[in-house]
Parts: sequence; C-alpha cells; structure tokens
Amino acid sequence: MRTAEDVHRADRGHTAEIAGCVGPAGVPAEACLYHPDCVLLAVRDYLGLARQVALPPQKWVSRTGMVAILTTPYDTRPDWLRAGQALQRVLLYAAAHRVRAAFHTQPLEVPSLRAEVRTSLAFGRFPQMILRLGHTTQRWPTPRRGPADTLVGSDAPVR
Repeated sequence: MRTAEDVHRADRGHTAEIAGCVGPAGVPAEACLYHPDCVLLAVRDYLGLARQVALPPQKWVSRTGMVAILTTPYDTRPDWLRAGQALQRVLLYAAAHRVRAAFHTQPLEVPSLRAEVRTSLAFGRFPQMILRLGHTTQRWPTPRRGPADTLVGSDAPVR
C-alpha cells in the first residue's frame, strides 16, 4: 500500500483527481482529516495531508481489521464480472454482520505492483480487489444517487 500510495502522491494529475472526489457529492471532508499514514495500510490521501504534514501524529497499529484479496483465475471480462459479483456478496454479508469494508486498490492501479501482489500474495491468481474488513465506531455517510440517475438512457421510473 505504502509504495503504491507514494507512486500516486507523486503524480500531480492523480492527486488532483483524488482531491476532486471530496465534497458534497463524494467523500465527506470530515472523513479525510486524519493523516493517511496513521494506519498500517496507507489510505488514499484525499486532502494532500501527507505533503502538508511530514509525519503522522501517531500510528494506530491495533484494530486494522482483516485484509482480504479477491482474486480470479484469469483476467478476462467474465472474470471481472464474477469478481464484482463475489465482491457484492462479501459486502452484503459483511454489512449484515455490521462489518465495515475499506477498499485499498492502490497497488492494483500500478501494473508492476499488481504483478507483485499476484506473485507474492495471490498465489499466481489475478488480484481484482484488496479490502480491509473490520469493526469501527467511526463512519461517515456518503451520498448515493438513485437508480434513475445512474442508469444510462433510462427515462422510465424505477420500480
């Protein structure tokens, strides 16, 4: 995570895109106020805090949750679809048991690091998602669009 996040933080275009995700239609600003390196797995630096503050104020080494890697045998479109279906089931099961999920896809967005995850952690399978699962007392609701706003070419009311 740390290496991937360093790659992303060095890319001004990427940091500008990530910063644009914060606000009323995206990630709540109050969810981004902590230094992104306070946890064992570096998180996305939505507000550029790593560049503003040299070191995190403290490390939260406990309570990092369980890390899971969702993999597929191949890297084809049908595999991507099956991975999405599996992720849906994992997230629904987790939510039903009050387990929160945090996505850590940074290494999968850097081809050389995705290949490293594949060989060193995924037993040769193709990693499609890395997520952290656990319990937390902090949560920030994010806005959701309705089905009619997300379906392309759908003018009919959703039932």
